[in-house]
Amino acid sequence: MRRLLISIAVLAALAASAGAIAVSSASAVIPDLTGRSYVALGDSYAAGWGLPLAATQPAAGCDQSNENYPHVLANQFGFDLNDRSCSGAVISNVVSAPQGVSGGTAPVQTIALSAATDLVTLTVGGNDLGISQIAQMCVALTASGPVLGSLDGQSHATCREQFVVDTPGGPVNTLVTKIDTTIGPALAAALADIRARAPKARVIVVGYPAVAPDVAHTPAQGCYRGIGSIFAPRKNAYPYKDVDVQLLNDTQKHLDQVMASVTAASGATFISLLDDSYAHSPCTASDSYVDGITITFGSDALPVPGLPFGGYKKGALHPNAAGVAFMSAKVADAIRTLFASPTPTATLSPTPTSTPTVLPTEEPTPTPEPLPIITALGVVDGPDGLSLSWTTNGIGTFTAFSVTVTDTTTGRSYPVTVSGSRSSTVFTNRVSGHAYTVSISGSARMPSGASVTAATVTASVP
Repeated sequence: MRRLLISIAVLAALAASAGAIAVSSASAVIPDLTGRSYVALGDSYAAGWGLPLAATQPAAGCDQSNENYPHVLANQFGFDLNDRSCSGAVISNVVSAPQGVSGGTAPVQTIALSAATDLVTLTVGGNDLGISQIAQMCVALTASGPVLGSLDGQSHATCREQFVVDTPGGPVNTLVTKIDTTIGPALAAALADIRARAPKARVIVVGYPAVAPDVAHTPAQGCYRGIGSIFAPRKNAYPYKDVDVQLLNDTQKHLDQVMASVTAASGATFISLLDDSYAHSPCTASDSYVDGITITFGSDALPVPGLPFGGYKKGALHPNAAGVAFMSAKVADAIRTLFASPTPTATLSPTPTSTPTVLPTEEPTPTPEPLPIITALGVVDGPDGLSLSWTTNGIGTFTAFSVTVTDTTTGRSYPVTVSGSRSSTVFTNRVSGHAYTVSISGSARMPSGASVTAATVTASVP
């Protein structure tokens, strides 16, 4: 609960005036943030992969730049920055698993958090989807194809035909499915861990700028700009067919929506960068916030399977200096809002009559929402009964699962508790011809030591 503090000297001076003072919070000011603790977490979009290097933390191979958005914000507001972002990081590297890089090992990022942390920023999830590998796969050698990558070893004209599956219910984007079943639950668990480690911190989850335009910002002639030739490689190429540009946009849009939903549920702040960066995607030859692909023959070229010559220059499909300025401005606006305090405004009013002082009551601590720890529940009707199996998001140590099988024909329920190390069980009281519903929930201990409850998952057996 926020309280206004007015010094005794100010009160004495105001008491000498003809009237009392009413305090208005119509305006707000930013308190001095100099020296406040700021911990930056995340992947290459936070680390500044491809920007000039100076930082060697948390490990030299993290390719962290001191020109990334965390450093820009720290310089702007005077934060005491501990930047743990590391190129290539996935969600588990943030909360539970050290990250091996070419320069050594980057520790688990959240160990930098504490009860004294004031601000946390987080950009992560793209590597869990495999967006860099997907972007490499989708490179088309000509405007008509084929694309470089293949999931089945066969030549393909587009990426879409490899990631979008036609079903009786319509086309299914398997990347969207992965976002829903894997990335969303893992991000939710990570935010719970961050909150447990830094309970007083303002937490900001920063989304990704557009790597592909939406329809409104796609030129009539398409985006395709080939990589060039061995004698004249193109700078900032964008070698993607129209159908794959749409695939990348649809997938990134869904990732952004899931990140926003999960962040809101955790009580943190989400910053979406998509709408304001579509006009500045790498489809745009100039004025882009994200670089295209430049082929280089230097020693630092990143080899790409199937590429006929050279390799990618660092920074491909990542924010450039203009992109970092854009991201920094967006996050700075959120910081001003989160750290703002009301400005007392003196206005004359009649002297009030004496009334008893009413002390503010403490706001109740909200009950934490159950987390999507269990990502899938399978039920197979076999000769020995109902075989039940489940998968989890892989973060934390799972202590117990509570399985309830309900015979909907009779209304009778059969509770079963299994240890956290188990991922399956068999219900042997199956009665032929009866219908059943199965629900499972659980509990886990997060890397921070906090105990969390899993959201219930339900399945039906006819």
